[in-house]
Amino acid sequence: MSYVGTLEWAHATEGVLRRRDRARLIGQAVAAQLVRLPSQWRSRILGEHSSLTSPTPPDSVLAREADERVRELSSPALYGHCARTWAYAALFAERDRVAHDAELLYLACMLHDLGLTKPHWGRDPHAQCFAVEGAYAARAFVGEHGASGEQANAVAQAISLHLNVTVPARLGTEAQLLSKGVSLDVVGRRLHQIPARATQGVEQRWPRGALASELIAATAKQARLRPRSRSALLHSLGFPKLIEGNPLEHARAGGSQR
Repeated sequence: MSYVGTLEWAHATEGVLRRRDRARLIGQAVAAQLVRLPSQWRSRILGEHSSLTSPTPPDSVLAREADERVRELSSPALYGHCARTWAYAALFAERDRVAHDAELLYLACMLHDLGLTKPHWGRDPHAQCFAVEGAYAARAFVGEHGASGEQANAVAQAISLHLNVTVPARLGTEAQLLSKGVSLDVVGRRLHQIPARATQGVEQRWPRGALASELIAATAKQARLRPRSRSALLHSLGFPKLIEGNPLEHARAGGSQR
């Protein structure tokens, strides 16, 4: 049985959730809520790294082409989200000393929301989920720009999985790091694991703009158009409220991230 969110699953279902898929994702959401601890206890129990190195994008032609493509297709807020997602994913990799392919991680993070851009939204007849649609578009893009088939599939797999609440490392190190980066940027999950100075640097470099309202509107539209998708399920489980409650959204208004 294919794991929900993988390319194998996407090919078999086109992104439509089966009953067992819904149950798995709901279980992940419940587990994620159960491990949330008050911030004053989280730091004491789990600890924080006092410093992390500000990440630098890979210096490769493909990385630059991906950046240009995302900048061209995305709103400023969506582009900033993709860049911050990469930065946070790279910080998690440094924090946890996770060996990974820096270029593949960058590509997966920067391209992960192609399915929300106008040229790819609802254009693929074999995708009933924006993450699947974006995965296919990203695979084609990196393949056309010199990536191997294995590399292109790794990028696509990470993107297809990013709507899952949790992504195990066995499905790809880059996929797991993308999941951590995107959930931190969108809802503030695991914010306590990255030092405030590092998050402030990321937020200053790529301002959030109207990201929260854009994502809420996009996921609401996805839920209406694709009621059996992961996006629709997350919407029904209260995803908009989690976006609105993201500490990083409040921090820019003068509040505390912790």
